[in-house]
Amino acid sequence: MSFSKKMLAFAAVSALTAATAVPAMALENEFHGLYRAFGFVTNAETGGASLNLRKDAKTSSYIEQRARLMYIAKANDNLKLVTHFELDNRWGGSTGAKYVTNDAGGLDADQVTLETKNVYLDFNCPLTGANVKIGVQPFSDSYKGVFGAFDGSGLVLSKKMDAFTPTFGFFRFNDNVFSATTAPAVGKLTEDMVVLDGKFAVNKDLTVGASYYFVQKDAATSTSTIGADNIHMLGVNAAAKFGPAAVDAFAAYQFGEYNATQDLGAYMLGATAKVKAGPGTVNLAALYLSGEDTTATGDRDDFQLLASGGAVSYFNPSNMWILIRNGQTINSSAAVTGTDFTVGGRGLIGVFAGYEGTAGKVFYNANLGYAMTAEERGSEDGTLGTEINATVGYKLYDNLSVSATAAYALLGDGLNSTTAAERVGGGADADDPYLTAIQFNYTF
Repeated sequence: MSFSKKMLAFAAVSALTAATAVPAMALENEFHGLYRAFGFVTNAETGGASLNLRKDAKTSSYIEQRARLMYIAKANDNLKLVTHFELDNRWGGSTGAKYVTNDAGGLDADQVTLETKNVYLDFNCPLTGANVKIGVQPFSDSYKGVFGAFDGSGLVLSKKMDAFTPTFGFFRFNDNVFSATTAPAVGKLTEDMVVLDGKFAVNKDLTVGASYYFVQKDAATSTSTIGADNIHMLGVNAAAKFGPAAVDAFAAYQFGEYNATQDLGAYMLGATAKVKAGPGTVNLAALYLSGEDTTATGDRDDFQLLASGGAVSYFNPSNMWILIRNGQTINSSAAVTGTDFTVGGRGLIGVFAGYEGTAGKVFYNANLGYAMTAEERGSEDGTLGTEINATVGYKLYDNLSVSATAAYALLGDGLNSTTAAERVGGGADADDPYLTAIQFNYTF
């Protein structure tokens, strides 16, 4: 046999060997993601985390977009690696705290904007049967995300044992270099959270749960993430079905230390309901967060959110756009209550109602909400405002839709009084805020 024929035979055998070996080592590759574009016309949103509430507010118009790309490397049904990335920009470009140089929305667009949302291993332990997630992963509390819904570095263990499912979680939010000695160290000045959560399915129509969250901050630093020093939070929750209605209720109590000088005692109450009615569904929601009439002295009664300023807190069941920030927004994530539902520690009372439905490829919803502070300070007025909004959309394809939204809020005296002492915030005789938006949404 000639040398060339020997080489050809060797190559054929090698290729066959490789082909038969592939199934044993092959991964199942999954790709998911979304693209969302928002076009805004508004007198309050400015593309940031706070509303511009003032008299004779100017109208802004801008477009921002977001793409999320998820790749999952699945070895088998018990083992996979999940990665999730995000790319945001505003048409025309924007610089600031999030994008120090440029956000790739400007001329020629060449900028670094890739953000890492998640990188974590998800597997079922062959020894204990527990599900394990380790790495930078998404996590939401058992209270509709009011305390915190975030992406963070941590370890989460859970296991279903008949009707009972316990969960343990540990997250590290901050780790500052300890330099009080000549030998710097890490792991000394940290901000961490431990979660113990359990849910019990009483029957097919009722699930009850209880949880304990402990959040600790070793030292207040310029890079501090957590608001209070040490927070203990005990909570209960329940989800029940009553005929056409699905009702969720939750409550939590916080105690601990606030900045090492004040004792904390605060609580939260909330409920949501979905009731089938006609061709659609009635949505109802209510939220109460205890507040403080003075933060200077005595104990603290204001409910604490996980992040300082409430940057990772949401209450999406409100379906608001102006009173409470909406979960669909990109970087224009602002609201009358800011990112901090407690309005500077004053607490919150909010009630919300709406109706949603579909008709063929058309979908729609309309919502009404009211919010005020739980506590007032001095002579100020705690009324924040009333919002009405509506959205109508059309499914162009199974995973591509276009929708139009309009929202208007009638400000309360707590935000637009002509007397500064009567205002929680805002400006003297501030204009009522409004927004209109066109959204394209593609998911895959």
